[in-house]
Amino acid sequence: MIVDSIIRLTSVVAVILIVALGWSRIGAARLKKKGVEESKAKSEAKKSATKYSLIAAFLYMVAMVSVAGLFM
Repeated sequence: MIVDSIIRLTSVVAVILIVALGWSRIGAARLKKKGVEESKAKSEAKKSATKYSLIAAFLYMVAMVSVAGLFM
């Protein structure tokens, strides 16, 4: 029982980290390409990465609950 919770927590944290790191790098590169200053680009990309990683984690949890509901 506790192992299942640890696995779920680990997978949610992994989703958050993957989306946040990916989105921050992509967002910073896009903003730099548009001519935004590097420090400002990084801070804006960090804000949007946080937002999108939380959205992705929420959608991931909803999907996992839906899939688990199919097998109950």
